[in-house]
Amino acid sequence: MSVEAQAKGSASGPSAEFPEIRVVATARHRLLGVLDYGMASPPEDPSLDQVVEAALSAPREAWAWVIDGGEVTLRKDLPQLIRALKALKPPSLVMATDGLALTNPGVVRMLKELGLDAVRLRLHSSRADAHDWLVGHRGAWRRTLKAAKAIREGGLRLEVECCITRPTRPHLEESMELFTRLGAKTVWLRRVTHRGPCADNDVAVVARLGLMKPDLEPAVQFGLRRGTRIHIQGIPSVVISGVEPQCVDDEAMRWVVPQVEGWGAVLQRLEPPARERGAPSDYVARFGRDEIDAGSNSIVYGGPLPETPLAGGDTPPPGRAGRLPPTQLHYVRLAAKVPSMSGDPLFAVAPVAQKKRLRMAFVAPPAFDATRIGDGVPAAAAETTRTARIRLVKLAQHKVPVLRIADAGSLAHPHAADLLREATRLEFERIEVAGEASCLDAFTDIQIRRLRGISRIDVALFGPDAERHDAVVGVPGAFDATMRVVDRVANLVRKTEVGCYAVLSDASMVEDFVEAWDMGDLPGTPWFRLGPEGGSLVELAAVCQSLPEGAARDALCAVLPRRLCPHETLLAAPVAQEAWGDLPEVFSIVSGCDKFGQYTDRLSDPEGTEPGACPGYAVGWKRDE
Repeated sequence: MSVEAQAKGSASGPSAEFPEIRVVATARHRLLGVLDYGMASPPEDPSLDQVVEAALSAPREAWAWVIDGGEVTLRKDLPQLIRALKALKPPSLVMATDGLALTNPGVVRMLKELGLDAVRLRLHSSRADAHDWLVGHRGAWRRTLKAAKAIREGGLRLEVECCITRPTRPHLEESMELFTRLGAKTVWLRRVTHRGPCADNDVAVVARLGLMKPDLEPAVQFGLRRGTRIHIQGIPSVVISGVEPQCVDDEAMRWVVPQVEGWGAVLQRLEPPARERGAPSDYVARFGRDEIDAGSNSIVYGGPLPETPLAGGDTPPPGRAGRLPPTQLHYVRLAAKVPSMSGDPLFAVAPVAQKKRLRMAFVAPPAFDATRIGDGVPAAAAETTRTARIRLVKLAQHKVPVLRIADAGSLAHPHAADLLREATRLEFERIEVAGEASCLDAFTDIQIRRLRGISRIDVALFGPDAERHDAVVGVPGAFDATMRVVDRVANLVRKTEVGCYAVLSDASMVEDFVEAWDMGDLPGTPWFRLGPEGGSLVELAAVCQSLPEGAARDALCAVLPRRLCPHETLLAAPVAQEAWGDLPEVFSIVSGCDKFGQYTDRLSDPEGTEPGACPGYAVGWKRDE
């Protein structure tokens, strides 16, 4: 590594270009404690040669090398290891340790003579009881402070690694004062992950991100004023705005693990968890992401709002309208200074453009092979009703006018009847259900009557008769079961509108669908949806022009590009929708059996009288014009 490159890396700290190389030499610890380091059954230590061989595979251009992993002072050959790694000429050689073996300045001087440049001391709090509980070693705090003095007297640079935890977060500024008083030149503040012993104690150990900023920001500012370099690791910058320059990306850390049998699990334990839209996946799985997303809210408060009259009784607050509830204390302090919020607890948060209609999915395996209709990879198992209900309640808080429940798996959920009824109890002006509905035939009459709060149910048909519909779905009797569902809902829940729509894959079945509607064999008015995979749009447009004027022709014209179907009567083009909520991407894409299709960007037609009514080209169809 060149002197210029090393200087550049040192000036900016670890980065993807100049990463910090963590050379893992052991997975053992003195005691497990309650943090995320330890393994109940760690593998045997790799040999000296195996560690050196792993280090040789590290990038040559780096910010520093850190001997890390478990407690490296437990290795009997530690002096030889330091000498061997120093011979590889790293930019800087650091050792991460609990410090309990470094209370003698003579030992520290010996390590310096071997080539060690710095010691990164694991010290987690200014409070002795908190640190000792976290590391599982009574008296560890006093010995660690003694080690810090010995490190400084021995001539090595002192760094501190501090895990931010629930019991230590309120004392961060006090802890930073201790670190600087000990002479730490660099302080690493990192988030505890849901791994190892912490996974069994996460509620007591893990600090909530939404409450972190009021304690973290003054601690960082204190350290910076004292000339201490601060690095923050594993915490989304959106929840700690104001100290973003101190955040270190996950890509700035490279773990180097010996290629030894049984050490793959060690690497999985050490590498940072995956990120989901900027949030740590392990944290989101345990606590959700509302407090993380709320951190990006734009505060637009411009002054006191008018007093809210007390007369007239209680008034429910307005919907969130796309806003997330602020969970950070700076917002609470702002709200406390305002004489009136005018009935809106989110008065100071910038509104978000609100959609009139949102789709939700109950994640579950469909009752048929949904890949036949291009619905993507099906869910492996049904989500719990608790998870689905939480998503329903969150959506209701935004007061979206229309809730749509539509995809291949929602109606096949084993508790679909209970979840649909739950949706009717929430404050939605209108609830629409759509999809392949043959599985609803298993509902009892009582369960169907409980759907009286559903505004409309539309069933998907992939063929105009039983033979062709069942062939596409791959389930014998699916068409007849769907028709029974239509009749039962119409008879038992008279206020609920019932209809059907044809999912087309080519032009061959259009005329038969139209005839079935004309004869009254299919309920409701005609509605067409172009499937995710289809034939020629030109052929479909030709069939459309051959139809007599009426509802069927208008419905088919609505899903065709304006230039292919010049017609005086234009219906509003159906707009595809993605599912709402904390869903994996594979479950939030537009469903292949929804009532609405998926189209490219709408195309303007300079010759059309209403170019905005053109839906564009259907995805997956040929446009051979």
